[in-house]
Amino acid sequence: MEEQKAPSALGVVHYHHMDALRGVFMMVGVFVHTATLGDDPIFDGIAYSSSLFRMEGFFLISGFLSAMLVGKYGSGRTIRRRFAAVGTPLLITLVLLNPPALWLIYNFHNDPGISLLDYVRGNTIPSPAGELSWYLHLWFLIALLVYALCAPAAVSLLSRLTSGSPYQWATANRIRCMTTITLFVLVITIVIRGGHRAVVEPVVGTGVHAVLLKHTLDFLPYFLLGVLLYLDRQRLLPSFQRPAPIFLAVTGLALLASKQEWVGALSVGTGLVMTETIFTIPLLATIFAASARLVSRPRPAWRYLADASYTVYLFHFLWIYIFATLLSLDPTLSTPYMLLITVLTFCVTLAIHHFIILRSKFLRMVFNGKFPSKDRRDASGSTAPDPATTGNTGVDLEQTQPIFRSGKVAVPDVECTQHLHWTS
Repeated sequence: MEEQKAPSALGVVHYHHMDALRGVFMMVGVFVHTATLGDDPIFDGIAYSSSLFRMEGFFLISGFLSAMLVGKYGSGRTIRRRFAAVGTPLLITLVLLNPPALWLIYNFHNDPGISLLDYVRGNTIPSPAGELSWYLHLWFLIALLVYALCAPAAVSLLSRLTSGSPYQWATANRIRCMTTITLFVLVITIVIRGGHRAVVEPVVGTGVHAVLLKHTLDFLPYFLLGVLLYLDRQRLLPSFQRPAPIFLAVTGLALLASKQEWVGALSVGTGLVMTETIFTIPLLATIFAASARLVSRPRPAWRYLADASYTVYLFHFLWIYIFATLLSLDPTLSTPYMLLITVLTFCVTLAIHHFIILRSKFLRMVFNGKFPSKDRRDASGSTAPDPATTGNTGVDLEQTQPIFRSGKVAVPDVECTQHLHWTS
């Protein structure tokens, strides 16, 4: 299967499937975080399955689009755009939504008699149960800010790699491409984790800040893979996003052997990390191949999903625990109640996006990172259309994945705004 790209009338290539996948990955987070309510085999299974591909794929798309932005805007402007577009929703959510969410989580898993003021003051029991890190589900936004700083250097270094003859030989066909991709991720993963364990961990110790740093380092290989796929998007990307059934089956058996402890060396430490990593690569390749076939052209439903996923992700953790509290549930709740809370959370957060955030430029700015540009006019001199009222015109108003076949983008920013893309 070749890479699915939809050229527009302006000669631009749109990677619509990546936008759709990004939205799906974020939406799956609702199921994953509903699992934090209690121990449920179905939702725990969803959470574990998600851990094998969701954030890995998310940061792969992030690296791909970040490399595109560096080529389009340059290093300095890309970093400024990312810090404004990602940092603003991060700060607003940390201040407005996370404190009440953490309070509800604490009461749900521990002492239901504590007030919000007492919780904020720290009048809590020692070692409370529940997911109570200050960043909660927003750790990936912090990681994206770090990656934004790394993106220009990553683009520069990997551009040199792709221009070398050894790389050209190593990616001459599909088997070599997948081998190179796997070794690329595996080697960087082992180096980063080894360096973290030997150098970083003794310095930073343990705790929520150490976990945040570990998450940021753990997913860096996939961000770098995304950068590499963009830089060699004419050869490497088509080879990557094709089904890999044999590779997936073999690595799946290795993962099964690891989880069942049939092979002790694969069940702990570096062996477990290697097993999960080599399984993730063909799984991502297959997922990207399926999405490229399903979303090969603009589809309003997928565009709306991708846009709404930002709002859903920011608000969902709070609403999961609001509904669990209103229904007077406890951590022993069963699968039907978890499913009910998931559905209710989707309904409310989508309604917030559709009926409130989309209708306010200010709220789109603070929750979706869409900042007005200094130039509010397009190339023809007319005022840019409002994305909340503009229909499907065939032009990518968000400018999420516009890429020329030559690698250069010369299309004016139709909306003239600075958009939030978690993955940029």
